[in-house]
Amino acid sequence: MDEIIDHLKQSISDEVFSKQEKKTLKELVAEKALSLDQLNFLRNKIYELANEKITETNYKFILEWVRNANSALIMTSRDLSEVFFSPGESCRATIIEQISSAVRQLKICVFTISDDRITNAIVTAHKKGVDVKILTDNDKSLDLGSDINLLATEGIPIKMDNTSNHMHHKFMVIDERTVLTGSYNWTQSAARFNHENLILTNDGGVVKSFLNEFDKLWAEMDKHR
Repeated sequence: MDEIIDHLKQSISDEVFSKQEKKTLKELVAEKALSLDQLNFLRNKIYELANEKITETNYKFILEWVRNANSALIMTSRDLSEVFFSPGESCRATIIEQISSAVRQLKICVFTISDDRITNAIVTAHKKGVDVKILTDNDKSLDLGSDINLLATEGIPIKMDNTSNHMHHKFMVIDERTVLTGSYNWTQSAARFNHENLILTNDGGVVKSFLNEFDKLWAEMDKHR
């Protein structure tokens, strides 16, 4: 890890991120066979270094550096398939971890959002420049404790179903590379009391299917008002 961090520091210090530096970074990450926790640590380190170095004159380079550095981490991610269960913290922690790991895009399609810790992670991702879109159920958005209106006031695009039926999906696609889905509702009760499940996978066919479903529903549903 120290070797990778040193390489990141060197590549940002002279404000030139050469092709050879990008190649070396990818090779270092692949060689270390990093875990998800380690990859997420490096993503946070990238933003930390960028915040330390950014100025009014170099911000274009810094933004490009962040994009390229994160790209090296995405491209070297290994095949992934994990399952989590509640009650307990594993499902909620995985959701927050995946939201925090997003570099470019989050497509969230969930029945309800009322867990403030998950909501805060979504808002933080949005403020970092991640393209966040949310599909949710119109009836559940009116529940006491729903965070949908709060998310909308932050400027996050939100759409809802316009029928008497329910939009009952619970899935999220992260950077068009990973899907998180299962019975788990994004509520505090799901973490504390309910028997729920969550699956995390980067299987290409599964990711594509969920992306297609999200885009289809996004075209059909109404904007939040």
